[in-house]
Amino acid sequence: MTKTILTAKQLCKTFGSGHTAVTAVNQTELSIKPGELVLIMGPSGSGKTTLLSMLGGLLRPSSGRISIDGTELSTLKENALPAIRAEKVGFIFQAFNLLEALSVEDNILFPAQLLPGGINAARPRANELIERLGLDKRRDAKPATLSGGEKQRVAIARALINRPPLILADEPTGNLDSQSGQDVMMVLHDIARDEGRAVILVTHDPRVEDIADRILWLEDGILRDRKEDKHNWVHCPVCNMRVDEWTAELRYNYHRHEYVFCSERCRERFKAEPGKYSAE
Repeated sequence: MTKTILTAKQLCKTFGSGHTAVTAVNQTELSIKPGELVLIMGPSGSGKTTLLSMLGGLLRPSSGRISIDGTELSTLKENALPAIRAEKVGFIFQAFNLLEALSVEDNILFPAQLLPGGINAARPRANELIERLGLDKRRDAKPATLSGGEKQRVAIARALINRPPLILADEPTGNLDSQSGQDVMMVLHDIARDEGRAVILVTHDPRVEDIADRILWLEDGILRDRKEDKHNWVHCPVCNMRVDEWTAELRYNYHRHEYVFCSERCRERFKAEPGKYSAE
């Protein structure tokens, strides 16, 4: 039986209370096995970063359970979570979050001080990652002298230094050019396969769909398997934005044809001048 790295059960997160309450994540169920690369997509404000923060133990859920590599996070006290994050979760952020005063090598080694053996025990692992990610000639460089792609590779190496079973990446290609973004995506793909890590990638980048094992869609706090839902993507006739016809609520019938819209603003523009935007 294949081991499960991450399990989330009935996960909810609500901000505020009473009539001002906002549910960012609603009854989410998720499980991921070693070697899987799972892509979570959805519009801005859909709860993706909130979900990722809960899965990594950075944010407490309002209700529900999260287990990482056999450790139940919901039963742990707050002061126990940093050690679990250091051992079991590697974080990769869009903004890189490197320490400007440290070299490439020291940035990579920084999380190792939180584990037994510390930085000295982690140096062989750091050397392995530096060589694998093509950073050998930049080992002593400071972040200010690195390209965006180099910074993200340093961030990936830092996330892997403690050999965590789970990697969480939040928009890792968002600040990169096309080629650097492609390189980073393939590194994450290879890490999942070669090292048996479970990788969750939150992104708006559609190129990642080609290398993901599963694609999940998060909208209005609800997580669904996009393939199971059999979504049908169409384009708003006014602004040409892609809209999921299966879940869209903004519609308008004109000359026996139903149009789907991305926003109330676009629907009102269509109603004002239907001949300008209709397919007829």
